[in-house]
Amino acid sequence: MLMTLAVTASLVLSGAPSATKPVSFRGATIQVPSSWKVKKTDWGALHVVTGGCGRRAMECRGFWLLGPSGIKYASENNPFRVDQPYHPSSGVMPCTHDKRYYSSPMPAKPSVSGLRQVGSGHKAYYRQWKVTCHTERGRPTKISYPQRIWYLPSSKILVVDEWDTPGLGAVLKRASWR
Repeated sequence: MLMTLAVTASLVLSGAPSATKPVSFRGATIQVPSSWKVKKTDWGALHVVTGGCGRRAMECRGFWLLGPSGIKYASENNPFRVDQPYHPSSGVMPCTHDKRYYSSPMPAKPSVSGLRQVGSGHKAYYRQWKVTCHTERGRPTKISYPQRIWYLPSSKILVVDEWDTPGLGAVLKRASWR
């Protein structure tokens, strides 16, 4: 028993890969932990659920893989713009982490911006925004979260992560393309 725990701890600490499964989307394939669940929408997106669903959370922990339909309405019912956060509604939206609050107004500038590798030969526009949740009257709360996006305009892929999914950047960097 002790030996098993020591070997397991060693594998976890060494970063050895655990069991994975492929998730394919618009020509890209990423390898995600087999415990993550993939849910397809009727509008052509994938929600990759990486963890639990909190009682107050608007959605389960995870990230979104969006295609042309998601990109078309990603900025206040207009096409996605790399200089603006993902905000598909033209009004205020519930806070992802606590639906009692709202995530509007959005920050004017990203806290991080640049290019990120998404598999061999593909670079994505990368942006990270700090989103603060507000009360109904517009007062900021102590709840905030990063919104991270990877945008591949040629492939028409937008990755939206509002849970700071551990390892997601590395998963995307190792993507394969057909």
